[in-house]
Amino acid sequence: MGLIDFGARAAPPAPPSNGLQAEVYVDDVEARAQFQMGVAHFDKQEYREALEAFRRSLWLKKNRNTMGYIASCLKQLGQYDDALDQYEEMRREFPRLPAKIEATVAAEMAELSGLLGTLAVTGDAPAGALLFVDDRLRGKLPLEKSLRVSAGSRAVRVEKEGFAPLRTTVEVRAGEERVAELVAPSRRGLLVINEKHNWVLRVELDGKDVGVTPWQGLVDVGQHKVRLHGFMGAEALAACEAPGAAAEEGAKVASGVEVASVRLYEETRVVLGAEEQDASLRVESTPEGATVSIDARVVGKAPWEGRLPLGEHVIEVSADGFVSATRTVQLERRKQRELSMSLADRLAGERAARNRKIGVGLAYGVGAAGLGVFAVAGGLALGKVNGLDARCPDKQCPSTEAENQRAAAALGTAATVGLVVAGLGAAAGTTVLLLTRPESDEKGAGVTVSAGVGLGGFELKGRF
Repeated sequence: MGLIDFGARAAPPAPPSNGLQAEVYVDDVEARAQFQMGVAHFDKQEYREALEAFRRSLWLKKNRNTMGYIASCLKQLGQYDDALDQYEEMRREFPRLPAKIEATVAAEMAELSGLLGTLAVTGDAPAGALLFVDDRLRGKLPLEKSLRVSAGSRAVRVEKEGFAPLRTTVEVRAGEERVAELVAPSRRGLLVINEKHNWVLRVELDGKDVGVTPWQGLVDVGQHKVRLHGFMGAEALAACEAPGAAAEEGAKVASGVEVASVRLYEETRVVLGAEEQDASLRVESTPEGATVSIDARVVGKAPWEGRLPLGEHVIEVSADGFVSATRTVQLERRKQRELSMSLADRLAGERAARNRKIGVGLAYGVGAAGLGVFAVAGGLALGKVNGLDARCPDKQCPSTEAENQRAAAALGTAATVGLVVAGLGAAAGTTVLLLTRPESDEKGAGVTVSAGVGLGGFELKGRF
């Protein structure tokens, strides 16, 4: 079968396999030159070089004979599936082939079909991975349909960036479908963790520190708890700037806990937003330089300023020679607290306590003495009155009882004066207690006083 040439060149021999007549009607000079180069390589059985030349020609100008030559080259190279694909494309591009050429194409396609089987990929087949069969790239997973491959032992390889390749070997039979069952050597996925402000913070993965953001690594398939924490400098925090490295001190920041679901050979991205977890506190003292303790831990000398976790804290300020002072504060996000604490002079307090005890003692002592006078004089007066009642019927006493009457009256007056003095002393002592009550009493120490009076006896108990 002769070939129709582009010019005056003698017609080269026909392709050995398909007998297609080289009828090339192209005006493009370069396409014609590439086609002639391909025919020359084909005649020398240099099929790979011929294939490249024919493809360059076809790219410049579509031609059915060029497509036929390409299919013949692929067949000679053992790429039966690609050769069959090429014939099918030729039929789609040129549906009305001459009867003789159509017969030749049909025969070629039938022969190629007898050399092919089909391949399906299942198992641990990651989406988006590249599929290679005998080191030839055949597409991306998942496949839309089963892949046509040459019969025989086929090496299947799946590659996805960031993961180890999956490999298997399948024995393909002509006219049959075989399944490449992929099994991952380790069931892992890629986890990528970032902070939404691009802050560099520590990454806590399932309770363990694994590095800093941005972080990525292969982890087991399943659910994982992710949390970010660390410190931010005050300036960077105020400007929301992204530092170049993790800070070792500053404002404490942290994110909530997020659960990431990692799937086999897939990338899972987690973006967490960290927020401030502490607030600023300034403590001043009178006198200056007192020791500051926070939650029972010494943090420095007043004036002291620093950041603390949000919530309630117990602040204690102490100094030699002074009574310690304690306050409880509630810290809130983004709010600075200032605390000024004055310490009482311990010696002045002791003197005040001593004077208080003396004053209270004197007042209650006077009151006790008054109660004693009242009890004794009252008892004697009562005895005199009872004797007069017995000796003076109808309250008519003879002149001989005048002295006893005067004595009874005097004792009654003394008892009344004693009772008044006792009341004044008790009132004065109680007033001193209340007006000079120390801070401990104000917080619930309390004062207890009890008294008992009887003929010939008196008792006073108290707690100051």
